[in-house]
Amino acid sequence: MAAGDVEGAGMSVISKTARVFTVLSRSPELSIAALATALDEPATSIYRIVGHLEAIGWIEKSPQRGRYRLGLDLASIAAAVENSLDIRQLASPVLAGLNAQTHESAYLCVPHDRRAVCIERFDGNFIQAAELPRGGSLPLHRGAASLAILAFEPDHVRREYIAALSSADANPFTESDVLALEETLARIRATGVALSEGDVTPGISTAAAPVFDHRGTVVGSISLSALRSRVEANAIDFGPLVSEASRRVSAGLGYSVEASA
Repeated sequence: MAAGDVEGAGMSVISKTARVFTVLSRSPELSIAALATALDEPATSIYRIVGHLEAIGWIEKSPQRGRYRLGLDLASIAAAVENSLDIRQLASPVLAGLNAQTHESAYLCVPHDRRAVCIERFDGNFIQAAELPRGGSLPLHRGAASLAILAFEPDHVRREYIAALSSADANPFTESDVLALEETLARIRATGVALSEGDVTPGISTAAAPVFDHRGTVVGSISLSALRSRVEANAIDFGPLVSEASRRVSAGLGYSVEASA
């Protein structure tokens, strides 16, 4: 067989293998016959591929006789890939670009223990000491960076968080506080952007947008902060900027709107 033919045959096997993984990821347990039908390939060809993958632990037999599923060894590889997707590494050049474009302060926050923690920031030319230094944090209901995360948490997480605010020993939320927060979160989910006007630091305007991972889970937010006087004087709209920035970082983490729909 010519070298080109060997290479082509190898790529064909790799392509078929990838398609087997794709089908099993969507239908967790299938027989050889069902895989062959789904892939429109001969059962003998699929049998050989599954046999090789089973031998290295990437596919395993299901408790149901004659069925196969993705193996634990493949899951460990997927976990290693997931852990290598460093949100800070992905976001840093995006934040630097926002900072260079606007000369304002750009932040990356991630959720931790019901707070939004700033893990990266690029200071602007006009404010260097805003409310969120690197390593600083805010409750999830205070400030645009926090609200952009809370708005896209699962329903039960938001309910538990708001319930905790209502039952707090100090300054518990009233019914009107809860209603106002829920309306704010609904508005953020509708627009994809959180805005705050001096609610954390007087005179500071902030816009933030959520960052999602490959599962569609909110894992952080990107925000821009500026003096309100500069925003008003220059008619700056930070919303589209943070939306595009968060979209780029989310894409780097494997998120796609189509897959999450």
